[in-house]
Order: sequence, then C-alpha cells, then structure tokens
Amino acid sequence: MTEQNIPTHPTALSSLAEHVAASGAWWHESALDQPNAMALPPRVLHRLDKAGILTVEQLRAAGPHKLRNLDGIGKLAFDQIIELLRALDRQANGGDS
Repeated sequence: MTEQNIPTHPTALSSLAEHVAASGAWWHESALDQPNAMALPPRVLHRLDKAGILTVEQLRAAGPHKLRNLDGIGKLAFDQIIELLRALDRQANGGDS
C-alpha cells in the first residue's frame, strides 16, 4: 500500500464516487457501462446520514450488526454498502476499483 492510498482526513461518503471518478479513467467505454461500486444510491446515503454515518471511516466502524439494524437498510442496501467497502479495499491494495 502506498502513502497516497491512505486518506489523511475523513472521506465523506457523499463525495467518494466523485473523487474516485475524478482520479480514474471514467470516460472509457467499459467504465461507463458498469455500475460504480464507489457510489451508494442517494436513498442509502440519506439513511446513513440520518444515523450519523457520514464518512468511510464511520461506515467501517459501524460494523455489520449496526448497519443491518438501521431503519431503511435492507438486504439490497446492505449488499451495496459491503460492495463499496470491498471496492475500497481492492483500491487500497492496488487492485481495480
């Protein structure tokens, strides 16, 4: 892992997809055809925001039990959150996002 992959400040969930898109080759055809794992749907972001989870660090710290018990976070939303965290891990380990 390189130093540039380690955030120096909390990473806002709402700006994560925008940050990743700005630093990658989002304009490639293959990238445009695939859903962005770094972007949580607005509905999920709203539910996390209401629970006080605003950053990636807070999301990781919440853990699966707390996330599954949040109002409005069902199986699909939980799976989307897990995919986001896995994509972040792949990116931090030098893999494709």
